[in-house]
Amino acid sequence: MVGDRRPDDDPLSPDRLVDRYGERIFRVARRMMGNDADAEDVTQNVLLKLLQKASSFRGESDPMGWIYRITVNEARELYRRRGRRPSISLDSLPVEIDETEHVTGVTDFSRRPDRKMHADEVEEAVHAAIQELPDGYREAVILMDLEGLTYKESAEVMSLTLRGFKTRLHRARLHLRNRLEEFWKAVGDPPASNPAAGDPGTGEGA
Repeated sequence: MVGDRRPDDDPLSPDRLVDRYGERIFRVARRMMGNDADAEDVTQNVLLKLLQKASSFRGESDPMGWIYRITVNEARELYRRRGRRPSISLDSLPVEIDETEHVTGVTDFSRRPDRKMHADEVEEAVHAAIQELPDGYREAVILMDLEGLTYKESAEVMSLTLRGFKTRLHRARLHLRNRLEEFWKAVGDPPASNPAAGDPGTGEGA
């Protein structure tokens, strides 16, 4: 019975918040900020806000969408306070998405089965390229390609329409794919075959 539940059984109690969500919050913050120190600051701020606002989510079976939203906003705010402004613009990249030729996700176009010895370098190159992305694009890639959220879940976290989110993700993936192609050329690999073909992204979460 609900009335018999002890305080330490509350999923939004301080201890349970840290145990259940702390690692995931830190992981998202680390991917957005690019370093442990800033990620720790974001994590502390997010946990504090969760405690302050926990009453609004009592009874929810899974508050992760809410937690992702707070984490993204906190990381973006700290990113700006640190004076970090991505120098690139994605405005010149295509806006319209060809649903039959959608750019694949990070984990797909960063794989080169013929050159596995570059795994660490590839990961470093991917994360460096993600840090170059402007606000709203960096988060799209992290939520969808690295955290594994659906299109619908990611769009809701970012308060975007489904199509608006797909457009941002499409542009971000184009930039990352181009940066990875530069990386492969630098390490002496030939360009990957058909890197743009992949999941059209029309069904999941729609």
